[in-house]
Amino acid sequence: MKEINVSVVKIQNAIRFVRSSLSRQLAFKKYAEKLHIECKKLLCLDVATRWNSIYLMLEAAAKFEKVFVGLGEKKPRYMSYFLEVDSKRNKKNIGPTSLED
Repeated sequence: MKEINVSVVKIQNAIRFVRSSLSRQLAFKKYAEKLHIECKKLLCLDVATRWNSIYLMLEAAAKFEKVFVGLGEKKPRYMSYFLEVDSKRNKKNIGPTSLED
C-alpha cells in the first residue's frame, strides 16, 4: 500500500473535487454520458472503518478514468483545485490524477 499511496491520494482528491458540489456531480455525470460510459455506481470515497472501501472507491473510479482525463483537459477549475497552496506555500491537494494512477 505504501508504494501506491500517492496514486490513491490523487484519486481521493479527484473524487472529493467532483463530490464537493452538486453542480460538479451533475457535470461529471453528463460528461460520462457524453463519453458513453454507463455505470450505475457513482463515485464513492473510502471509509477508514470499512476494510474494503479503498477497493470499492478505486473500482468505481477506474470505470470513469476517461472522464477524469477529460476534466483535466477541458476544465480549468479542476486543474486549479490541485494547484491551491496554503499560507505556508505547501500544496493543499495532491494531484491531479494521470493515466499512470
